[in-house]
Amino acid sequence: SSSVAACARGGGARSRRRAPLPPPLPGATTVAAVGDSITAGYLSSCGQSYPHQLQRMLGPAYRVTNFGVGGTTLLRKGDHPYWNTSAFASASASNADVVVLMLGTNDAKRWQWPKLHGEFEGDYGALISVFKRMPSKPAIFLMRPPPLYRDGVYGMLQVAVNSDLQRLVPKVAKDNGLAPPIDLFGLFQGECPIASGTPGHAPNATDVVCDWVGANGADGCHPNNEGYGRLAELVWQLITRSAARSSL
Repeated sequence: SSSVAACARGGGARSRRRAPLPPPLPGATTVAAVGDSITAGYLSSCGQSYPHQLQRMLGPAYRVTNFGVGGTTLLRKGDHPYWNTSAFASASASNADVVVLMLGTNDAKRWQWPKLHGEFEGDYGALISVFKRMPSKPAIFLMRPPPLYRDGVYGMLQVAVNSDLQRLVPKVAKDNGLAPPIDLFGLFQGECPIASGTPGHAPNATDVVCDWVGANGADGCHPNNEGYGRLAELVWQLITRSAARSSL
């Protein structure tokens, strides 16, 4: 197909330098990327999800596994709970050294957030506890989801993503003794600022185009290859800084 040919040619932003990844070394530090479609890599091309790009950045001393499942919720009573997936079963048994969690965007859908948002903190704490109980005693990092650039896209409430989740995820991290979350919201706001749905600002159902977002910038939710690469860089920086500190 034309897309396969384009990948083979290495075309497109962050699609270049596509030599095959060297296999992880024996004893590699293991990283579990847990999340929804933004972890799975929806709207990426040539397989350039953030976990794949993170693997390339970290190199063969690390083994990154993508446990992302599109459409899944953190809420156990949500319409597609991550808890019920085979990916969750695999991730929670992975004994990974590092776990990166990004869930919540699908919880913000209009048919469930208004009635279930009060359960978000407790369910997130329970999920964190599952990974804390792994024998590997992993380093666990949460992510603040990127902005929702259009109210109602995929049924999501812009205020829930751009205000509620940005307040709740740092609180969950603090309450569970974790480091401050990886700030994807701030990362994307720095490239494509949006006020709609943030505290004190009404939501807006008009497209805000962003060059780090899929569907030619107009998807409103999911990154493109460039956006996933920027996301991966942020995670790479955190993991390598943490590794440097632990080796001191």
